[in-house]
This record gives sequence, C-alpha cells and structure tokens, in this order.
Amino acid sequence: MGDSSTDGRRGLGAKSAAPKRQVAQQKRKQAPKQGGFTRAYWRRAYSLLDPSMESLYKRFGKMEDQVRKAGIRLTYRVYLCGVVFTAMIVALAAGVVAIGVTEFLPFSLAARILLPLILIVGGGVVTFVIGLLYPRIRFGGRKRRIDESLVFIVSRMAVLSASGMTIEEVMKQIAHDEDNKDLVVQEFRKMVRDMNLLGMDLTQALQEERRRSPSEIFSGFLDGMISTSASGADIQGYLVKASKTLMDDKRLKTRSFSETLGVVAEMYTTILVVMPLILIILFAVMGVIAGSLGGVSITLLIELVVYFMVPMGGIMIMVIADGIMPRR
Repeated sequence: MGDSSTDGRRGLGAKSAAPKRQVAQQKRKQAPKQGGFTRAYWRRAYSLLDPSMESLYKRFGKMEDQVRKAGIRLTYRVYLCGVVFTAMIVALAAGVVAIGVTEFLPFSLAARILLPLILIVGGGVVTFVIGLLYPRIRFGGRKRRIDESLVFIVSRMAVLSASGMTIEEVMKQIAHDEDNKDLVVQEFRKMVRDMNLLGMDLTQALQEERRRSPSEIFSGFLDGMISTSASGADIQGYLVKASKTLMDDKRLKTRSFSETLGVVAEMYTTILVVMPLILIILFAVMGVIAGSLGGVSITLLIELVVYFMVPMGGIMIMVIADGIMPRR
C-alpha cells in the first residue's frame, strides 16, 4: 500500500515536472543566440592575424595581466588581434570616406592626397590606442566597484560563518544571492563555479580568483583566506577581523571624502561664481574705457565667459565630483 502511494506521488511529480521542462526547452529554443557575431568577429580576427603578431605579442606583453583582471572574456592574444583588426577596418573606412569627400567637393590636389592619408593613419592609430587603453580603464572601474562593496560582503560572510556554516557553504550562500548585482558577488560565483564544475578545491579556487582580481584589497583578503584555510586556523575569527579592518578603512575613506568634497565645493564657488563675476565686471569697465581688448569686442568676451567658461567649468566640477564620489 505504501509502495503504491509512493509510486503515485512520484508519478504525479514527474507529470508536474514534465510541463516545466517543456516550457524551459521552448524558452531556450526561442531565445536568440547572443554574442554570435561578436564571437565570430574575434575568431576571424585571430585566425587572420595570429601568424604575424608575434612581435606585437612581445611588445605589449604587459597587457596580458590587464586583460585578465579587466574581466574581458578573451585571451590576451585574441584581444590584441581584435584590436589590430578593428583598427585596420576603421582606417579603411576612413580612407573610403575621405576619398569620397574629395571627389565630390572642390579640394586642391594636395588636399586630395593628404586628407585620405591623414584620416587613414589617424583613424587607425586612434582606434588602436583606444583598444590598448580600454582594459586599463575597465580594470580601474572594476577595482573601484570591488573595493566599495567588499566590506559589506565580508561582514555578511562573518555573520554566516558565526551561524555554523563552513566556508564553502558561506561562499555558496553569497554566490546564490540572485538579487545582489555587486561585482564581488559575481566573483564569488566564479569561485563556486570553479569548485563545482572544474573540480578545484577551496585553495585552488581562491588562488585562481586572486590571479584575476583587479583589487589589491580583495587579493589581500583572499590571501588571508588561503593562509587560514591551509593552516587550519579559525576562519570565523579571520572573517570577523577582516570585517572590522575593512569597516575601519571605510570610515577613514568616508572622512577623507568629506574633506575632499569641501575642496570641490570651494573650487565650485571660485570657478563658477567669483571668477565669472570678476571677469564680467572687468570687461564691462574696460568696455567703457577702450571699447575693445586687443581688437576683440568686449561683448564677445563677456559672451565667451557666460556661454563657454561657465558651462565648461560646471562640467569639469561634475567630472571631478563623480570621480571621487563613492557609489555606496
């Protein structure tokens, strides 16, 4: 009797699970294949240029670490080939546009020769330089995001560890938080993936994450976890101490930010309030006396102050404030 009821429940469970599997399969079939063109583009660039790129590989070898820590899902060689390939395409497109422009507009012979050359060389060089700088820019952004949210994740790890969880369970709990979009959580998901799918143990997963982490603070925290785990010391005590240390650093950074914000406020007052008023009054007085300054109309100078200097100063202050403003 018990066996028949158990079989009945299993049958009902299988029947209820079957529609869910069918719906999931239909969604996977209907979902567009994302990144297909991008993958084909990088693959094509690598297959075409790799045989002739050995000299560039050696020249820009320092980029390998930046590409890995920037979170770019490409190997260093593939990325560099893609940058060169993109620079060649941009240079070719710029040359075609320049030739078309010189054909339809009246240019001198020298301009017909120089304009395509300048655009070809300039477009290719600018694209190549941007490609080289992109990993560094992305590296800095990832570092700042990790440093800003690490203290909260470590504090949560300390609380979970105090509840009796092992360090592996704590990491899985952090990684399975689907609502949390912090970059640190994404890094924990990579570590859990390495342990579950690639068969790494805890120490190997932590070492691998340390290799690809752009943050020195996060790398130091991982070093401590590796040492504590390898020596069999109290991981809970280490997490509590690390949480307190990071929180103290957060307080110091917040205090330093408050002082820096005061300097930015003074810059705002000086550049956007005091200086424009002084210049406008000065130009107005000089306009009454001379009418112009070095042959330039006083009215034009006042318009430059109002419509160019003040907006550009405001943009500069906004960029500075955004650069020092913590995200959380």
